[in-house]
Amino acid sequence: MTASALALSLGAGPVSAAESQTESGRVANAVPSVRELGSDASGITVAGTITALRLGSGVISQRATTQFVGTVAGTAPDNNVQTDVRVNGVFKGRVQLYPGQGNGGVEIPRQWGSGRVQVGPTYFSDGTVAPAVSNTFYARKLVTTTRGDGYALKINRRNSAMTFKAREVKVINPSSGQFQSVKRVKLQQLKGSTWKTIKTIKLSRGGNGTYKTSIKKKYRYRLYSTRTATQEKFSTIRTGRI
Repeated sequence: MTASALALSLGAGPVSAAESQTESGRVANAVPSVRELGSDASGITVAGTITALRLGSGVISQRATTQFVGTVAGTAPDNNVQTDVRVNGVFKGRVQLYPGQGNGGVEIPRQWGSGRVQVGPTYFSDGTVAPAVSNTFYARKLVTTTRGDGYALKINRRNSAMTFKAREVKVINPSSGQFQSVKRVKLQQLKGSTWKTIKTIKLSRGGNGTYKTSIKKKYRYRLYSTRTATQEKFSTIRTGRI
């Protein structure tokens, strides 16, 4: 199944009193990993009913399908169990429903898009239909950097003059499976225990953008975009003080 969390690691360049440079936001595992669906045999086993149907959200990547994990329980005559899929209230099609306690779920084609998802009713090979509809969960588009080195943020300081560069910050296009610019990303500064947005950087078609300013004190920084109904959260690990 899909793990929606992105593993990030930090890389820092040389630092001196007069001039310093920092790179952060390396995405070690940008693409969610896959696990086996329905390996728990305690789920559906005997006759056409659904007693539990609750799934978690998933992240759309370049894979042909997106996996959504949760609890699927009930009874069925065999493993041929199909369920309807609606995205943002629009019927998209029917997919196989896998049983399991915590690892049951569905695989939904990437092209069906992002947003609010529900599955159900469910159809069994004996002709019976279970009317149960799942909770609302979300298909969110992956946001990452497509740089080969995985570094999304570069910072240069010369005395108080600072240059921040967002590099190849992109979001998956579910229709094509290709990445495109996320259009804008927040540059945040850590003050005390609170992240403050100091600039929303507009990005080019390539996902690149630059912000120049003058800051005397040293702070920690990150790039950040919030999680929405259609897009996964993106955040670089905070830099050292620069």
